[in-house]
Amino acid sequence: MREKKEYQLELVLNPEESGGLRHRLIIDDPEKYELMSRDRKKAYIEKMRREQQRMKDPRGPFVMAKNEPIRSLEVSELTVADRRYFMMLVLYAGFNGEALKKDGVPLTNERIADLWHLHVTKTKERLNKFTRIGLLEKIKDPRDKRVVNYVLNELYFQKGKTVTKPREKFVKLFQNKLSDVIHQVEKINELKNRHRKTKTSIHNVIGLLHGVMPYFHYEAYYLVSNPDEPITQEGETVLDALERHPRALKHLSKSRIGRILGYQNANRKTIDTYMDILQKAGAVMILKSKNKTRYIIHPDLMFRLDHDGSDKYTRHIRAMFEQHES
Repeated sequence: MREKKEYQLELVLNPEESGGLRHRLIIDDPEKYELMSRDRKKAYIEKMRREQQRMKDPRGPFVMAKNEPIRSLEVSELTVADRRYFMMLVLYAGFNGEALKKDGVPLTNERIADLWHLHVTKTKERLNKFTRIGLLEKIKDPRDKRVVNYVLNELYFQKGKTVTKPREKFVKLFQNKLSDVIHQVEKINELKNRHRKTKTSIHNVIGLLHGVMPYFHYEAYYLVSNPDEPITQEGETVLDALERHPRALKHLSKSRIGRILGYQNANRKTIDTYMDILQKAGAVMILKSKNKTRYIIHPDLMFRLDHDGSDKYTRHIRAMFEQHES
């Protein structure tokens, strides 16, 4: 004999919504169900759509870099070198607040020192600086409470969660392309030092990418001081908008980029060198005309729109980058 449930859920449907008839619905196992309002259901469906889109994006996994908090770091003690080492850690960000991991194993001070090619003491100093500023948070290694692991502070970056605060602006930073750019910079550095007795390092150029993320225009992909201002009208393409209003974008100057990176007296030649290397690495495209310089970021590295980058304008920009590949 079927065991009788201790309690039931009775729903009474509104007569006005059921043809004037009053209906009752009895649910024997209410603990197996959950009531959901229309608004909540709509939000849930939108969340699942975003999750599916994220999983299917051909550009691979990404972290969400939050514009205003990152912009606030311009007045911090963070250097270009610091930004470069932090971007290297972003490659190992886990989903939903998990510890930074490589090959499924959490990163310790010693493993990060190996990745950075630094002494453990110097590595700890820089990691302590990141936790003091708030970029990273320390957690205990679940396998050994004496060991420290690290997670990204979600004030600045998050991965996996598709819900953000209302009006919060962010940039998707794709880890696969970032990894490729870092690898290309390493190759450029090796080539540059091949016949040099005194070795130099250009790796800090990666730090520039961290600094300029909040200035990535959400429609046009240029580095500008008005990254959140729409330039298109309804039914208009980005190219049409730029043709209609060629001065809609407020492009960043070399001096402004230098100040963003913390240089009090920005050397324009330094910014030229950084951008030239990043262009060779496939991260940036430099456009020059009439003694003016403009910068476009590869949309497979940074992106802000809510789709997979298969639209006509993004394919156009991607094709422009491909014209410079060997």
